[in-house]
Amino acid sequence: MPAKSKKQFKFMQAVAHGTAKKKPKGLSMKEAREFVSGQSPKGLPQKVKKRKYNGFERARKAHYKI
Repeated sequence: MPAKSKKQFKFMQAVAHGTAKKKPKGLSMKEAREFVSGQSPKGLPQKVKKRKYNGFERARKAHYKI
């Protein structure tokens, strides 16, 4: 699975090299190496934009004040 942003790519590189301050649970260094192998951060956005919710999600959030 390729990285979706430069920030995610850099974080996975840090996990792969063992220099990450906080490592996600269930992610080994081997898996992180596979994640960044053969990929370049060129062309990736700095940050991924959040998805817009459909009308139902907005109504649910407003009703339950999430």
